[in-house]
Amino acid sequence: MRRRLNVGGHDMSASAGDSAYNLTESPSHLLHRAQQYAADRFTSEMNGEAITQRQFAVLSAVSSNEGLTQTDLVRATGIDRSTLAELVARMAQRKLLARARAKSDARANVVSLTADGRKLLNTALPRVASADAAILGSLPKNKRDAFLDTLQRIAKSLDEPETPRTDGGAPATEKKPVKKAKAAAKSVKKSKAAVSKSAKKAKKPKKAKKAKSKKS
Repeated sequence: MRRRLNVGGHDMSASAGDSAYNLTESPSHLLHRAQQYAADRFTSEMNGEAITQRQFAVLSAVSSNEGLTQTDLVRATGIDRSTLAELVARMAQRKLLARARAKSDARANVVSLTADGRKLLNTALPRVASADAAILGSLPKNKRDAFLDTLQRIAKSLDEPETPRTDGGAPATEKKPVKKAKAAAKSVKKSKAAVSKSAKKAKKPKKAKKAKSKKS
């Protein structure tokens, strides 16, 4: 028996009991390989510096907006809440981050960079830029913007709320209001164009019909 599996228009089917699977067209596998490459480039550029990709993401996010709460950092970095809490705790022990109670909410901690944290971030920034350049350098120049746009779309989809389905299937991702607004604006624009075209047509003077001469 042969199971049909179609991904993005590509047939990736495999027979029952057959382990054959086209990994070269598997998004999950290719993303995993790409992440391995990105991690290797990051480690290579750090050259023994005691910082991980996640720690860099936290330092960068805090630097961009001092006084973020840990909940804000979850949204900014995409790191799950429990992992981030442990990460921030370890970084605070290393004196890279400082934590304090939020004035607006005594239950929340606000996070800021220490002098050591800022020093490590400044050391890492040009090395991360070099790692990013190496990753993009593996692509043709005319493909790089599309590559980044695709990665951003995937990352954003993780933040979109899911709407429950009543048919028992997997929950569908809810469309963002901004997309609905764009669609509405596009519809209005088309309507205006149609009205304008009709108005121009109405203003044009009608050509008088030539009277046919009757034969005597």
